[in-house]
This record gives sequence, structure tokens and C-alpha cells, in this order.
Amino acid sequence: MNSKKINIILVVLLAFLPFIARPQTMTLQQCINEALQKNIQLNITRRTNDIYNVNLTQAKYAQYPSLSANANQGFSLGRSLNPITYQYVDQNIFTNAFSLNSTFVIFEGRQLANAILQDRALYDAGKLDIETYRNNIILGVSSSYLQILLDNELIKIADSTIKSDKQQIEITKVMVNAGSVPQLNLYQVQSQLAADQLTLTNNQNQLALDRLTLEQLMDKSDSSGFDIDKPPLPDPPAKIDSIPPSNIYNKTVENQPQVKSTETKLQSANYGIDIARGSAYPRLLLNSSLSTNYSSSRNLTSYQVIPNPQIGYLGSNPNELVYSSFPGQKVTTSPYPFFNQFGDNIGAGFILSLSVPIFNNYIIRANVQQALINKDVAQLNDKLIHDQFRKTIEQSYIDYTGTHRQYLSSLEALRTETEAYNTMVVKYKGGAANASELILEKNKYVGVQSTVAQAKYNFIFKQKVLDFYQGKPITL
Repeated sequence: MNSKKINIILVVLLAFLPFIARPQTMTLQQCINEALQKNIQLNITRRTNDIYNVNLTQAKYAQYPSLSANANQGFSLGRSLNPITYQYVDQNIFTNAFSLNSTFVIFEGRQLANAILQDRALYDAGKLDIETYRNNIILGVSSSYLQILLDNELIKIADSTIKSDKQQIEITKVMVNAGSVPQLNLYQVQSQLAADQLTLTNNQNQLALDRLTLEQLMDKSDSSGFDIDKPPLPDPPAKIDSIPPSNIYNKTVENQPQVKSTETKLQSANYGIDIARGSAYPRLLLNSSLSTNYSSSRNLTSYQVIPNPQIGYLGSNPNELVYSSFPGQKVTTSPYPFFNQFGDNIGAGFILSLSVPIFNNYIIRANVQQALINKDVAQLNDKLIHDQFRKTIEQSYIDYTGTHRQYLSSLEALRTETEAYNTMVVKYKGGAANASELILEKNKYVGVQSTVAQAKYNFIFKQKVLDFYQGKPITL
């Protein structure tokens, strides 16, 4: 291969290298979707709710009659009782018995119907629990995503600060060489550069930790080549709508899955009381059976009519036979075939069974009391979830308005601090201020920049949380 071809291959590889090495960039929605798909605890919750669905299906089928088939084969040696003919015989016997049995519940205190309602309520509550866990994952991923965006913003501020430090060092070197400022000023500016580089390192470490948090929420086993999309986010508005948190709560409380879940579980507890009380009612069952059998000792008997059977002969003349004037019968036996017995021995039966509970060792009353306690617990849990959501809305609203005020205040502080810092830079270059004064003013300026960035992203997240509770999807 000549050098010209090698150069062409190298040029092609270098052209495609940026695309090959480019990390996978994921948007917020893609991160949420992957977390919802891979989260193990969410999948466990889904599979656990499948059990409730199986229970619901079983409760529905419990209303139908049961049907079972039985087949028995027996072998007896010596003298024994034939289980088919109920006669003692002295021979080896093979027997078969076949039956179909069915039981239909006519009345049982509506326990079956209430069991269906209870299992359906538990299944619906399980689906709402899944939705609640989904919402928690969405909020967690969104928080981590915005935290990473904030980390990147703080890293940019730190990078910009380091660049400014390096410029100040060069300016200070010139001033030191000119003799306008002492050597101490150069040392102070260089020390500030080292401090700002440490701040950059800390911000980068925090970014790595926050990336790890997001990756763990997404269950990413291999985070190499992973990065998030960094869309430009608008600054918070100068004014926001003031809506009382009580209005937000009243409009959103009935749409929250965790609230609807506890309400559904309370319904399930009420059905549990009905089921427990239903066991005190009589039970009326209809049992039916269809059976047949076979025995090897059973013979098939046949009768043949003889018009004038011989009944003897004359004593005086044995050759003279005597016949009866009445018809007679000839009895013959032959083996009774299996399928003939199977069809001939078919029989059916019905039994109506009534069971009335009179005394059952306090079991029914204890079950009712336990069901009533479960209802009280469900009511308290329902009230607890309502109160927790109300407090969440109130806290979210306070955070929303508070971070907005914080952003406006920090924005105003940044405006004034920018003017103060620029003035200090001019004074320093003119020799009217020393390095300590410049560094102090610069640290205040950088601190306000970081405060503005933090207030901005905090406001965006609090706003997204409040919108999410009102049914709006989280988007950037």
C-alpha cells in the first residue's frame, strides 16, 4: 500500500473521529423514559400488582360451579366384597369407578360478589401506586437533570473567573516590573488563581456526583460516553401569577394518584367488612354427580324361553320323556363387557346442602372486628396522604415564590456588583487600589454570579414541580 492511500485513509478516519467519539446526548424526556423503563423497583411494583389482577380473575371464576373428574381402579385377591355388586365372591376382581362431580354455590352472604369488588379495588389501587412511583421517578430525574445543568453553569463561571485571574496576573506582572505595585500584589493574584482553580475542581467533582445520581436513577450500568442535552433555559419572568396554594390544592388533590390510591384502598376495606359479615350467613350449596363403574366379576345373564320344557321321564319307561304344558326359561351367563357395563351403570345424583353457622369459636366476630380496624387504618392513611399532599403544595408554592424573589434580588445584586467590580478593576489598573481590594471585590462578584445561577435553576425546578402537580408535563 503506497503512502498516498495511507494518507487518504488517515484523512477519512480523522474526519469521522469526532462523530465516533461523540458521547451520547440525551434530553430530559429521554432520561425520564429510560429511568421508567429500567427502574427495578418500579418493575417490582408492576409485577406485584399483577398478583392483584390474578386474584381478581380468580374471584370472578369463583362464582361459577366447580367441576372435577375422578377415576379409580381396584384389584382384590381371594374372598372379598365386590364393591360394585356388594356380594362376597371368592375370586380375583378388577374394578373401575368413574365420576363427575360439581358444586354450585347458591347463596353465601354475597361473599363472592364482595370479594370481586375488593380485589378490583386493590388492583386499581395498585395501578395508582405504580403511577405514584412513576411520578417520583420523574421528579427525581428532573431534579438531577437540572442540577447537572446548574453544575455546568457554575463550571462556566469558574472557567471565566480563572481566565480573568490569568489576565490579572499578566497585568500585575507588568505593573510589578514597572515598579508601580509591590511584588506582594502578584503573589496575592496568583494565590487567588489557585483558589479559583480549587473552586473549579470542586464544581467538577460535584458535577460527577450529580451525573452519578442521574445515572443511578436511570440504572445505567455503563456511563461511558453519556452526556445530557443542555438547552438554553429562559430567565425567570419579572412577575409571576399569585395563586393561593389552597386553590391549587383544591383543583389538583383529586387527580393525584397517591390520593386516589388511598381512597380506593378505603373502598377495599369497606368490602372487607362486608365479606367478614357475610360469613355469618347460611351457605346453600347444590352438589351434583354423574358416575358409572365396572367389575370383572359381574356376568351378563340372559334368559331364553322354552315353550314345552322337559321335566322328566316315565318310571316305567325311561325312554318316554315328560314335557311340561307351561313354558320354561333357560338361564345362561357370559362375560359382561367393559363398555357395556360403563354405559349400563351410569347414574346421576343431586344434593342440596345447607350450612348454618351457630358457633365457630369467635372466628366470625374476630374477622369482622379486624375488618373494622382495617377500615379505620385506611381512613387514617387516607387523611394522612391528603394532609401530606396539602403540605407539599404549600411548601412547593412557598419555594416557588421564594426562589423567584431570591432570583430578582440576586439579579439586582449582580447588576450593582458588576458596576462595583468593573470600577475596582479600573482603579487597580490605575494603581488606585491594591490586589487585596481587587480580590475581595472579585470574590463578591463571582459569588453573586453563582447565586444568580443557583436562584435561576432553583426557580425553574420549583416552577416545574408546581406545574407537574397541576397536571402539566415536565419539559425544558
